[in-house]
Amino acid sequence: MLKFDWNILFTLINLVIFYFLMRRFLFKPILKVMNKRKEMINKQFEEADSAKNEALELKKQYEDKLQGADDESQRILAEARESAKTEYSRIIDRAGEDVAKMKETAQKQIEAESEKARQNAREDIASLAMAAAEKVVGANISANDNSAIFDEFLKESSGENDS
Repeated sequence: MLKFDWNILFTLINLVIFYFLMRRFLFKPILKVMNKRKEMINKQFEEADSAKNEALELKKQYEDKLQGADDESQRILAEARESAKTEYSRIIDRAGEDVAKMKETAQKQIEAESEKARQNAREDIASLAMAAAEKVVGANISANDNSAIFDEFLKESSGENDS
C-alpha cells in the first residue's frame, strides 16, 4: 500500500499557512499601496487635464483681450486720423482767412500810400504852378491870393482825377 508521509502533509500545511500569511501581510499592503498609487496617478492626470483646460481658457481670454486691444488701437488710430484731418482743415481755413486779411490790409495801405503820394504830387505841382505864375505875372501876389489860387488848383486837379 501506499505509505503516507507526514512530511508532505506538513509541507502542504506550511504552504497554505505561508500563502495566507503572504496574502495577509504582503499582497494586501502591496495592493493597497498600488491602489493608492493608481489613485494618485489618476488624480494627477485629472489635475493635469484641469490645468490644461484652465490654460486653454486663459489663452482664449488673452486672445479675446488681444483682439479687443487691436480693435481699440484701430479705433483710436481712426479717431486720431479724423481729428488730424479736421485740425488740418481748420488750420488751412484759418491760414486762408489770414492771407485774405493780409491782402486786404496791404491793399488798403497801398491805396492810402497812393492817395498820399497823389496828394503830395498835387501839392508839389500846385507850388510849382504858383511859382511859375508868379514869375510869369512878375508881381508879388499876396498870401491870401496865393492861398486862394492854390486851393482852386487843388479843387480842379481833384475833380479831374475823380472822374
